[in-house]
Amino acid sequence: MAHEIRWLKQDRVLYVSYQGHQTPETLKACLADMASALDTVKHPVVVLINWAEVTEGDKDVLRSQPGHPAYSHPMAARGVLVGFNPLEVMMNETTAVNTRGSKNTQYFKTMDEAMEYLQPMLE
Repeated sequence: MAHEIRWLKQDRVLYVSYQGHQTPETLKACLADMASALDTVKHPVVVLINWAEVTEGDKDVLRSQPGHPAYSHPMAARGVLVGFNPLEVMMNETTAVNTRGSKNTQYFKTMDEAMEYLQPMLE
């Protein structure tokens, strides 16, 4: 499987890990599963996205799903993203902001930094 989705804290912090080679199809499948998980909550949650386990991505893969409901889901309060290089940050921001109409993402270099930021939400 090219992704893993699970709750780090039920109905509060959703963990999404992209893994291996990412194509438009694998990205779309993960976004669909993410939107399905977000459909189950009654209050907005934080989504922790781990891109560090991606070994390769098709050219422009992060721009391949404009308008996907996961980017503008009302239950996604904030995206906390890990493992994106500067070009990937720009591509992801372009797609997310064009879909959502605003920025709700924060980027960290390491999972340790992201987990430190999220610690109060996990308690």
